[in-house]
Amino acid sequence: MNARHLVLVVGVLAACAGCSRSEGTQKAFGAKETFGYLQKVGQIRLLINTDNKERIPAMIRGQDIMMLGAQGTKADEYKQTLLALNPSRVDPDALTFAKNFEAILDSYKSVCVDAAELFREIKAANARPSGPHIDLPTATFGSQANQIDTIGAIDWLLESLGRTDINSKGEAFSLQPIISKVREDRDKLRSAKMSHHEFTDKLKAELPLRYPDLDWASKEILP
Repeated sequence: MNARHLVLVVGVLAACAGCSRSEGTQKAFGAKETFGYLQKVGQIRLLINTDNKERIPAMIRGQDIMMLGAQGTKADEYKQTLLALNPSRVDPDALTFAKNFEAILDSYKSVCVDAAELFREIKAANARPSGPHIDLPTATFGSQANQIDTIGAIDWLLESLGRTDINSKGEAFSLQPIISKVREDRDKLRSAKMSHHEFTDKLKAELPLRYPDLDWASKEILP
């Protein structure tokens, strides 16, 4: 390698190193890309929040097997839309935020699919002449079932089933595995939401410091 060529190579490497150092704290990731990414995640989040507060509790109270199954598919479609978002130049913490939200979508899907299966098994048990008849109480305004979220509705469902003393009802004992699964789904949903909330608080504090030129206060961006 001649001296002139060596000088050129060293110069290029030095320039690259300078770029890496200057972009290190800032910014191999883009503020606008991160903001836009979280905006799109927020649009999906608004949709599932409406389902959480309005649609899913109504389906559970109504024991609507078909609609709960369709809602499970819908939660999976939300997840696929989330996974299709472009992560280029997006801050890694914003990607973690989306990953945490993905776990919530998975939990909503499980809640809906397994609640539908529970109602299906109750219906089948009630149709057997020799089997016990399991009647869930009607949810009335002001009851626990009318708490405006999915977890509240599942709490009501599990407590209602608990009051029927299902363990002592012969064939109804076969419902215990799916009841346990629905309880597990509820606990996973609650845990996923708590983890997401804790990480969101961290992000709310840090993103304005990293990218001070953008407004991170909007609930469209961070809940």
